[in-house]
Amino acid sequence: MKRALRRFFGKWYVITTIVIVAAIAVYAVTRGPAAPSFESAVAAIGNVDEQVSVTGTVMPLSKADLAFEKSGVVTAIKVAIGDSVKAGDVIATLDDATDLANLQSAQAKLDDISRGLLPQELSSDQAQVLSAETALANAKVDAINAAHTSYAQALSAILNSADAVFSNPSSANPTIAIRTQSSTEQYAIDAERLSVTTTLSDWKADISLSASSTGAAALLKRVAGYAASLKTYVSDLSTIANNLTPGNSSMTQLQINTVLADVNAGFSGVNQAVASIAAATSELENAESAYTEAQTSFAVKNAGSSPQSIRAQAAVVASYQAELDKDTMHSPIDGLITRADPSVGEFVAAGTNVFSVQSVGAFKIEAYVAEADIAKVALGNSADVTLDAYGQSVIFKATVTAIDPAETVIEGVPTYKVTLMFDQPDSRILSGMTANTDILTHQALGVLAVPSRAIVSGAGSTTVRLVSADGRTYVSVPVQVGLKGSDGTTEIISGLTAGDRVVTYVK
Repeated sequence: MKRALRRFFGKWYVITTIVIVAAIAVYAVTRGPAAPSFESAVAAIGNVDEQVSVTGTVMPLSKADLAFEKSGVVTAIKVAIGDSVKAGDVIATLDDATDLANLQSAQAKLDDISRGLLPQELSSDQAQVLSAETALANAKVDAINAAHTSYAQALSAILNSADAVFSNPSSANPTIAIRTQSSTEQYAIDAERLSVTTTLSDWKADISLSASSTGAAALLKRVAGYAASLKTYVSDLSTIANNLTPGNSSMTQLQINTVLADVNAGFSGVNQAVASIAAATSELENAESAYTEAQTSFAVKNAGSSPQSIRAQAAVVASYQAELDKDTMHSPIDGLITRADPSVGEFVAAGTNVFSVQSVGAFKIEAYVAEADIAKVALGNSADVTLDAYGQSVIFKATVTAIDPAETVIEGVPTYKVTLMFDQPDSRILSGMTANTDILTHQALGVLAVPSRAIVSGAGSTTVRLVSADGRTYVSVPVQVGLKGSDGTTEIISGLTAGDRVVTYVK
């Protein structure tokens, strides 16, 4: 019985298996081919555009920040913010009383020499030259004396005051006797003290050799250098002394105060020497200037009414006229006043920007292009510009007119300033607006193109995956590519024809 059952169920198992296999085969035949496992696109004829997109700022074509060439008190302001001006219009004026007087005096001299000079007039001018020459000689003597005096002041300041904090200060191995912040600082101040000995020695040698006043100016220049060197030394010494505390120096506050008094006395003495040299230098320069002026005046007058003397005085007149002209500020361009800071009666310093004027109507864009893209941009490239104030739907046309050859580093990244001009004036464009600029750098018209994601590069070759006629398989074919567009398409130079379908994504 059991054997009969096993035989029965064995046959049933075989029959069931055959039925299942047959069902699978029927399903495989009747359901059709499998769906493609990729996405594709058609190679088509079109345009490929390469663009560089940057954000810039709208600026006036011309803008001038105006400052007076000299300091003075404002006497008149002819404009207000928003006023229109023409090139050459007066903006403001300074007090010109002194300059006008100088010009009138020079003009009177020109008129005077043109008529000829009287003997007594020449004698008076010659006396002025002699007086100025005497004053110059005295100033040179004073300069020599100042070199000696300042040396004595500096020497006393070093030996009698500053050296109190040194062991063997005038030896070949001076050593500071107070605590320093580090061994480096100690070595440095010791070396400075050694250099001081050389400086004082050179100073003494110079004044010993300067018996004649002919080299007074050169002597003052040299001793001024010596004094400046000593001032640096006592300044460094003062820094060390001021860092002392009972806690870091093993000294009592009373001892520290004594050190500070010595160092400060040295610093004060050196400063006195510096002041003596500066005063003598100023006196000598003023005396030399006065002597030169007296000589010039005498020479001009003594030349009589010759063409040369008249031309010389005419040059003086022109110089004073130029100085008077600086009292009046003119607009350099046609435009609008955008800044007018000072008030009448206010003192303004030379070189301080107090007025601004900018051109009207014509505007430019200044943008900074990263070094990765600057090689693509060229003069004459066209651009589409949108302004944040009007949204993406309003497009303005512009053209690249300038590219800076030097880099501008912004947040550590080298960039290059590119200037674009709007092609047409537009009243909606205002200075300071943010300009989103798409610069058309290259363009290929009527070319075969595919999506850039269909390009496969690697191992020295460039291919695309060409979809077979059945639409469900593909093969790789080599292609030659051209321009890569900013819109995600790439030009195909060879390897495909219009209508070919290429794989863009494999699922």
